[in-house]
Amino acid sequence: MARSANYSDALHRLVIALNETGIRYALTGAAAVSYYGIPRTSMDIDVVIKGNLTDSQIETLAAALSRNGFTGNKNEIHRAVDGSEVKFQAFDDRSGYLRVDVFLEKPFGRVSARIDGLNVWFRKFEDLLAKKIQYGDLDEARLLLQRRGKNFKKEKIARLLNPQQKREFERLLKQSKHEEV
Repeated sequence: MARSANYSDALHRLVIALNETGIRYALTGAAAVSYYGIPRTSMDIDVVIKGNLTDSQIETLAAALSRNGFTGNKNEIHRAVDGSEVKFQAFDDRSGYLRVDVFLEKPFGRVSARIDGLNVWFRKFEDLLAKKIQYGDLDEARLLLQRRGKNFKKEKIARLLNPQQKREFERLLKQSKHEEV
């Protein structure tokens, strides 16, 4: 994951913080897209964590973020957990500008990789591709499909999509077959 020194440092510290908590997480967004072979720059780090955090886990998460140079508001975390917000944010105190967007979801697939001596969890390819289609990020979805080839579970992605998104997925599949390198 080639990034600026600030981004790489923040990502490394964030993974350390998340691993310290024992809370189920996966990097998503630009970090996951890069993991799957499509380099992408970003001014934030996107993470998905299990959605039903206890008060104790919220305390543990806030403390781990703080120890590793991030500021997160416990009240904002509570609002995300109780469903008042769709995400909460933490800010990298060291860079002064990087933001971490943390989305809470109950089920999500993940895969692990060993990077710079750390166990890092990424959103599974199928889940990532479905999210890209759901959010209308079709160019990136097309690039991911081209890069991945046929090595994914098409039916799993389809189950995560509504009928209109399934049609878009089928269109992307046909398009990526014609553009494979």
